[in-house]
Amino acid sequence: MQAKFKKLIFITILLTGCIITSLISSNDKEKPLAGSSLLQSAQGAVTSKAAQAKTVRVQVSGAVLEPGIYDVPASCRVEEAIAAAGGLTENADSERVNLVRKVRDGMQIRVPVKKAERTSRTQRKSAQAKSGLGESASGKSGSVKAGSGRNNSIMQSVRINSASAGELQQLPGIGPALAQRIVDTRNSGRFTSADDLLRVPGIGKAKLAKLRDYVEVD
Repeated sequence: MQAKFKKLIFITILLTGCIITSLISSNDKEKPLAGSSLLQSAQGAVTSKAAQAKTVRVQVSGAVLEPGIYDVPASCRVEEAIAAAGGLTENADSERVNLVRKVRDGMQIRVPVKKAERTSRTQRKSAQAKSGLGESASGKSGSVKAGSGRNNSIMQSVRINSASAGELQQLPGIGPALAQRIVDTRNSGRFTSADDLLRVPGIGKAKLAKLRDYVEVD
């Protein structure tokens, strides 16, 4: 009986030692894995910040207020690139441009004019050729200025603190997207002067100069 009892105690001690050794070994394996996970998370955060800081170069042309080459965030869309170029002109055909498309490096974004505007311009040139007026640079400039003067005389000022997004689109160079930005900006703080429009993303000094005569602060 004593021999059996000693044997039982020996087996119990042996099993306890095996269990303790197994637990220690398991803990040692988990530590490097935890450290590796932290390292991967840190590397992922660095990569994400680098991607956000990256910019691409695009060319914006056509019916925009300030055509040119711009450096924009790699994650931005066509609408934001157009805003960087001053926004759309009055005769821009925004329906033919995919405004939500993501930009890529070297991309050319060309905003077409409305079909009716193109037809009218062609007819006007044809009429000038037939009447012998010619197409000199000075003649074209005078024609545009005269047309602008007629538009200015019939255009009423817009109250930028109370006008709807649709009414804001009557302003020169203000499309649907930019009109909504004006509404969003004034919701965070009313405009006290025309200069406050510079708070609106997409409105720079050049665009403000064109808007100043048509806006009213109420």
